[in-house]
This record gives sequence, C-alpha cells and structure tokens, in this order.
Amino acid sequence: MVTTRRRQQQEEGKRKREETLNTICNSIRKRGKTLSSTLTNDIVLEILSKVRDVEDLIRFKFACKSWYTLLCEPFFINMHLNQSISNNNFAFMVYYYYFNTHIYSIDCDISSSSFKLNRAVKINTPFKTPFRIYCSCNGIFLVCVSYKLRRICMWNPSTGEHKDLSDELPKISKLPSPWYSLGYDLSRDDYKVIIKYYNKDTRSDAYVYSMRTNSCKRLQDVPYIIYGVVYPPCISFDSGIFLNGAIHWLGNHIYEFLLRIVSFDLANDEFKDLQLPDVLFDNESKRLGVFEECLCIYHFNEDIRYIDMFMMKEYGVKESWTKLFSINVDIQLEFVHMLNFKVICITNNGKLLVQWNHKDLALYDPKHGGQKCGNIKIDGLTKRLSEYRSISTYVKSLVSLGANTSLI
Repeated sequence: MVTTRRRQQQEEGKRKREETLNTICNSIRKRGKTLSSTLTNDIVLEILSKVRDVEDLIRFKFACKSWYTLLCEPFFINMHLNQSISNNNFAFMVYYYYFNTHIYSIDCDISSSSFKLNRAVKINTPFKTPFRIYCSCNGIFLVCVSYKLRRICMWNPSTGEHKDLSDELPKISKLPSPWYSLGYDLSRDDYKVIIKYYNKDTRSDAYVYSMRTNSCKRLQDVPYIIYGVVYPPCISFDSGIFLNGAIHWLGNHIYEFLLRIVSFDLANDEFKDLQLPDVLFDNESKRLGVFEECLCIYHFNEDIRYIDMFMMKEYGVKESWTKLFSINVDIQLEFVHMLNFKVICITNNGKLLVQWNHKDLALYDPKHGGQKCGNIKIDGLTKRLSEYRSISTYVKSLVSLGANTSLI
C-alpha cells in the first residue's frame, strides 16, 4: 500500500514537472521563435541548471511568472545543486574562527591549470550581532548568533534566507558544552541538525532537528565520545564531515578507548562507527576530510615531519584504506597538531590547497613528493582576517529554507 502511494506521488510529481517545463518553453518560444523554437524542454532545463552564478538565477526569477515557477521548483533546485557539485563549482567562505561581524566569499575555478582566487567580496548577513559559523551543507550554513543564548540559525548566504531554530530547540541554550553538525537526508529530502552534548554523569545524549517536520527529538545514551565536544588537543574538532548520507567525526566508544570514526546515519537517525587503518591506532594528530567523494584522514607524522593521507576507497570497508600520498611539512607549525592544518580543496589537476596556522595558504603537489609549489594570496580581506581566519568551501545553491530575509 505504501509502495503504491509513493509511486502515485512520484508520477504526480513527474506530471507537474512536465507541465512546468512546457509552460516555460512555450513562454520562451513566444518571446523569440527563431532560436528557442528549436529547443526542447530538456535542453532549456539543462541550460538553466548549468548557470553557475546563483545571483543570476535569482534575477531570472523576475523575468516572468513561468521562470519564477521553474526556479522555485525543488526538482530544479536539486538539479542545479547536483550540477554545481559535479562540476566543482565551489566558492570559499572566509571568516574569523570564533564570533564574526564580517565574512567574505571568494569565487574560484579549481578546474583551471593555473589556480587563482578572485578578490574577496564581503557578504551581507541578516545578523545584527556577532555570530559563529559551525559548518555548511549544500550551501546552507549552521550559525550560532548568540553565544550566551546559543541562538541557532540555518542560513543560505546565496539567497539571503535564514531560519531561526530557537523555538524548535527550546532546551539547547541550557545544554552543557553542545556541539553542532548539519547534514542532508536524501531519502526524505530533509536537512537535519545534530546537537551532541555530555551530561554531568558523563552520559552522552543528542538532539536531532528535522527541517522537513520542523521538529526535534532526543537520542539518549549515545555510546560514543566525539572529539569536538570532549577531545584530545591533537585531534581536530571539526563539526563533522558529511558524506554518503552520514556525518563523520573522530571519536571512540565509551567502553573502548580505541580511536575510530563515529558516524551518524541521517536516514535512520542512528550512530555507528568505522574502523581506521591499523597504522593509525594512536591518538596522534589527525583530521578527517573528503577526497574524490571518499572518506579520508590526514595524519601528522611527527617523526619525519610529513602529513600522510589515507583514503577509504570502499565506504565502510576497513581493508580498503589506502595511503595515497604525503605532504612535506616545510614550515613551523604554531602548535604540533592538526588544528593548524586543513586541506581546503583539491584542484582538478590533483594539487592540494592547504591552510596553515589559520592564515597561510599554499598549493602542494602530491605527484612530486608532496612539495609546496606556491603560496596563495587573498586580496580584499580586513587586517584581522588576514592575520587569523578560517576558510571553508561551499557550493552556492538555491536551496530554500522557507523562511524570511529580515534582520535578526
């Protein structure tokens, strides 16, 4: 019965999409019969989905009613998002690590042979008070606007939309040392916020907020310690790595202190774990990442001053861990741990853009012994951000939060 109803819903959604496309194409053909009369519905959709600049698509919304309808359709928003991800159409977000008053976006083309960053552009934000950025997923950022009140918001800087979660998370401000993560559940087309915290008796609990249902549920007695809420000083405290429908952190089981990868399955709201390669059994400096759509881990080898990168080629299979390359540490770290090392992105020709000490940017070539092949400068930043900053990649998207754009 459920399968039949779901099939009917899918067929109804397909019919509505086809009607929308027909309306769009008929509108285009009326305006310019010479060229557009030869375009099929699929071609029109393909062209619009490949427009890189989200700001242009937002302006296109106001060209006519049919364009507005198309560009607001969830199927088109997801199609444009998938095109951007597959084509590596990423931008950089530059911000102060803790609370911010100014943030900047930088467009870049990682597919070109000569990597170069455009000038940083200041982003207008809807926040009247300093705010902290935790993480992002599909162009949506998770932001804490007030540290004392822990006012958590979801924000799309490309569209200007934001959603205040204060009413949905009434108890979060009173939680001890919470940690926040954001991910996407493809099976339900749902964005979820994970709030992990530890009680006074060391029990670990979590909250899961669903944007689709606009509700929050509690998960009690989670049997994992995540490094980020409680962590050794040598382990990076990222807000999690989103991949394969799950969020990943470094951590351990509460009864087994062996370092492992802790994951949260967004479809089933369930914590699991993945094993690290045997050579990385200790708690030395490590950081998780993503390489070629596979989970990877960076390990700082203090003895030989190299950073080794391992990739899990088959997700969930311990035996598939493979060492890919090493990076020569040719500069002095302020502190000997992975908090000061971050791979920002990997270009199409295989070079790594790395950030050191929260400020320095450099390109490294793993194909030639992991040697540095150039420094990268960012123009247009304030003095404070030039001296100390965080940088993360994000994809500009039309993903809607169903919320407003007013100041909060």
